[in-house]
Amino acid sequence: MSNPYGLLTPEFFRNPYPAYARLRADEPVHHYPELGAWLLSRYDDVDALLRDRRMSAERVGPLLPRADAGLADEVALLGRFFGDWMVFADAPDHTRLRAPMTRTFSARNIAALEPFITERAGRLIEDALEVGEFDLIEDMAMPLPLAVIGHVLGVRPADLPDFKQWSMELMAVPAMSGEPEARMRAATAAVRNMEALFTELIAERRSRPTDDLLSVLVNTGADGRPLTDEELVSTCALILAAGHETTANVIGNGMIALLTHPDQLAALRADPDLLAPAIEESMRYDSQSGWVGRITTEEVEFGGVPIPAGGLVFGLIGSANRDERVFTDADRFDIKRPAVRHLTFGHGLHVCLGAALARLEARICMGLLVRRMPDLRLLADEFEWIEGIALRGVVHLPVAAR
Repeated sequence: MSNPYGLLTPEFFRNPYPAYARLRADEPVHHYPELGAWLLSRYDDVDALLRDRRMSAERVGPLLPRADAGLADEVALLGRFFGDWMVFADAPDHTRLRAPMTRTFSARNIAALEPFITERAGRLIEDALEVGEFDLIEDMAMPLPLAVIGHVLGVRPADLPDFKQWSMELMAVPAMSGEPEARMRAATAAVRNMEALFTELIAERRSRPTDDLLSVLVNTGADGRPLTDEELVSTCALILAAGHETTANVIGNGMIALLTHPDQLAALRADPDLLAPAIEESMRYDSQSGWVGRITTEEVEFGGVPIPAGGLVFGLIGSANRDERVFTDADRFDIKRPAVRHLTFGHGLHVCLGAALARLEARICMGLLVRRMPDLRLLADEFEWIEGIALRGVVHLPVAAR
């Protein structure tokens, strides 16, 4: 049997944790022929993968099908587009692409967004209370971070619905979700649409700068070198896509954990100071982060297993966060768990730039849901989980507020 752990099957996407437990116990460094990759499932190995300078983030090639498969134009376009993403770059390019954004995502600037986030979240809560039954993903967890990252970046609110659709089509490529030809063609169309709109916005910011992130990106650069127009478009697409999908799944997965563990939800309602620990524990318990890939630049060894230079290696974040060697009773959701050292936002040079913003949005949104909706309950026992390796979350989350 070529897939003894049942990886990337519908059952796996619904609940990957039994497979992860078997991998950690039986084969913590697993060669997975279907992807031509090695999978690391234990916490220490995944942590080392994220920190090791011998591991390259320049891994766009393995995400794309062969160019001779009738998709040569799509492969060339998407290879160039994703190649300009800082998450797929090593230093010094990674430093140059990331540097203009560090000030925008500083602790001080993130804290200044709290009134905007609170106002938007409050409006969504009021709308949900009025209808009673709603989709927590589509009606709250997705629109809130989309509005916030659109505000930060400087995208017109009227354009955000289009960008949401395009980013979903774009992110299907690194997630390796769906049929390869269909996802490549849809992502190519999404890139063309994003290029058209962002080119217009970039031209506007060059002539009339404002105080948004797009103006910063257009008019500054590391070491006095501004980003090229192609890099600007790709960077804006990355910020917009990662800035809302990640947070939406933090909120969605966190609320599923709370609503399926009524004792923990009751403890949170009894002690609101547990909200921040509850969010950290939910990110450990059911991380929105999926598989994080690297390419070896020389032969390396994990768990006594040699991996040759040029090898594709995935760190399984969700598995690392359930490693019983690090977390006592790791399969238990416990919002009072001390010192939750999860790997959800990564480590090292590529630690998530928007982690503080995601935490703030989750704290505000989930806090309002818990306080304003004391009778909040799930309307389904089973959910449609995203089928892809990059993110973990549900497509819809039907709930009732009363």
